[in-house]
Amino acid sequence: MNEYSDHELDQAAVSAAKRFDLDGPEARELVDLVASAFSDGGDALGDAAWDVQDRDPGVDGDDFVQDVADILGYDLP
Repeated sequence: MNEYSDHELDQAAVSAAKRFDLDGPEARELVDLVASAFSDGGDALGDAAWDVQDRDPGVDGDDFVQDVADILGYDLP
């Protein structure tokens, strides 16, 4: 199980906000969703990508998950 500090999650949110043209609070909410999926593993990763894209259709969910994984140092399966 991976746990990330608020600082790490904030950094990921700032990066995601810039890359995907999101406001800060929205980016942080999506980063939190993805980080939780990293802890859950399995199907949760695909579900998180779908949820990201469902919440903001202008954001590619798979790209978002990959970017957050890269920033947080999570190795996607």
